[in-house]
Amino acid sequence: MSKSTLNTLSTIFGLIASGSLLLGNAGVINHGVVGTIGGIATAILGYLVQQPAAGEHQAIV
Repeated sequence: MSKSTLNTLSTIFGLIASGSLLLGNAGVINHGVVGTIGGIATAILGYLVQQPAAGEHQAIV
């Protein structure tokens, strides 16, 4: 994926995770739903952050 696409997807999933937390704290959605949505969005975000952008080489450390 391109760097731009990775940045956009990371932003979207970060907003989903933080937005669900805000809505849960405000009492708009159930705390169980908040945990599920936040956990899934955070897991996807963690995966995306580790992906190298197209054309970039991953350094071997």
